[in-house]
Amino acid sequence: MTEVSVTSLLDAARAQFLRTGVRRTSGDDIARTAGVNRATLYRRVGTKDEIVRQTYLAETQKVLAVIEAAIGPVPEPGAAGFEPVAYVETFFTVTITQLRENPLLQQLLVIDRDETLVGLTLNAGETLTLSTALVADRIRSLRRFVGNPEVDDIDDQAVTLARLAQSLLLTPDAPPRLDTKARMHAYARTVVAPMVLGR
Repeated sequence: MTEVSVTSLLDAARAQFLRTGVRRTSGDDIARTAGVNRATLYRRVGTKDEIVRQTYLAETQKVLAVIEAAIGPVPEPGAAGFEPVAYVETFFTVTITQLRENPLLQQLLVIDRDETLVGLTLNAGETLTLSTALVADRIRSLRRFVGNPEVDDIDDQAVTLARLAQSLLLTPDAPPRLDTKARMHAYARTVVAPMVLGR
């Protein structure tokens, strides 16, 4: 008999969290959804807290993969037709849209708001680390494209932008008001792009 993969167990956990939230989901619920017994679930993944942690990380990786596919790579310096500011606008807008429209995040913010807020703030270190890595990579590539020298503050800029995205997800009704794609593009053009490009 083929042993079930960790990925399929985390997919089952995600599906169950979408239905009943994190707080009301038991290990038995996840195991039942995955078609395994609870002992197998805990042996392959760990405790419920570990299942939640890994599910959040897996969801983060999926979101980052969608964002990366949408924005594409930054070309080598001198490539014709590439607009760095437009790239930053797209990166920012796609990121905020993906976060705000993510089914798991939105469902958990409704049915498990307190627990989800803790997960997105106090326990968000690993998620921010993953997000920051992609942002830092693109900042370095964009700086090379526009001819700015490498600077020591890129990692700080990247984590600041990742935290900005986190804040915009958690408090969408607070300034800056970014409730349309046009406003997102304008904000990215006037605020984010100068920081990213260093000019």
